[in-house]
Amino acid sequence: MSDQQPTEKLVRTITLTKDDLSLLDSIERFVSSGGYRIKTDSKLIRAAIQIAHKALHNESFDLKEIAEKVLSEDGRTQSKLLLKGKKN
Repeated sequence: MSDQQPTEKLVRTITLTKDDLSLLDSIERFVSSGGYRIKTDSKLIRAAIQIAHKALHNESFDLKEIAEKVLSEDGRTQSKLLLKGKKN
């Protein structure tokens, strides 16, 4: 595991419309096209926020970098990667 500081997590309740969920599905397909599986809504929303932020500031973004960051900061993903590493 890397020397990264744990990401502070906040819990918020949000309301999403069917249109919002449809857009999240589109983002999931877009991210999946790069070979990354980001299936949970919280990870999809975090990826979407980062993509939108870059787009709003006319910054280029690397889908691989965003997907890897979102996945690496998720505790469940880290646990699965550790278990997978121990099995190999």
